[in-house]
Amino acid sequence: MNPDFAIVLNFKLKNAKGVDADFLVKTARNIGARAVAADAFKTDFAKACKKYTIALVTTEPIQANYELSAANVVEQLVLQRKAGQQAVIDIPITDDGNLLAETKALLTQINNWMHLFGHAFNEGEPCHLTISNVNEDNGFVLQNRHMHFQKYIFIKAPLPEIIKIHGLTNKPNRIEMVAQRTELDFTFADNQLTINLKNAPKSDFTWQVIRIQEHRPEDDIKATKF
Repeated sequence: MNPDFAIVLNFKLKNAKGVDADFLVKTARNIGARAVAADAFKTDFAKACKKYTIALVTTEPIQANYELSAANVVEQLVLQRKAGQQAVIDIPITDDGNLLAETKALLTQINNWMHLFGHAFNEGEPCHLTISNVNEDNGFVLQNRHMHFQKYIFIKAPLPEIIKIHGLTNKPNRIEMVAQRTELDFTFADNQLTINLKNAPKSDFTWQVIRIQEHRPEDDIKATKF
C-alpha cells in the first residue's frame, strides 16, 4: 500500500441500506485521509474516490490491533506513524446509512489535528535522526519521504525547555512550530541540533510538530538579473 496513505477509513457497510458513498468519501478527504476501503457498494465508492482524488484500497492484509475513541485516536495515529505503519480505522455505518455519534466525535478529533499536521503526518517516514532530553515515548523524528530536506519532530506536551536532535550533518536553515509557523531559536554544533522551546506558543493539542528546514535545492538557484 502507498506509504503516503497514513490513514485508511475502512467503511463497514454490509448491513447498511441507502449508503451515500459520495458523502462518506468526501468526509474522509476532509479529515486528511488519502485512502478508503469499503466492504460493499464498491462501484459507488470507486466513482466517489475518483471525484475526490482518494484511493480505494483493500484492507484484508492489514489487521488493526487497537481500539479507537475520540479520547485516544490522535495518540494511536502518532504511534502507528512512528512505527512507519498506516492506521486503519473501522467506520461502522448504521442500517440507515449514517455515522454513529461516537464515530462523528472520533472523526472530529482527527480533523482538528490533521488540519494542522496532516502534511507532516501523511508524508513522514522514519529516519536516522534521534532525539534526546525528552522521554522516548514523548518524541521522535520523521523525514518527508519526498523531500528529505524536511524533517518533522513529533513531540508530546508538556514540552521540555530544550530538545536535542542528533545525526544532522549541516546546520538547518529554519526551525519552526508547524501549527503557528513560529520560528524557534536553535544552535548547531558537532552534528547536534539544540532547539529552545522556552518561548514555544501554547497549544490545545497534546501532540505537536516542529519542522526542521534544511538546505533545499532551490536555495542554490541564483537570482536572475534583468
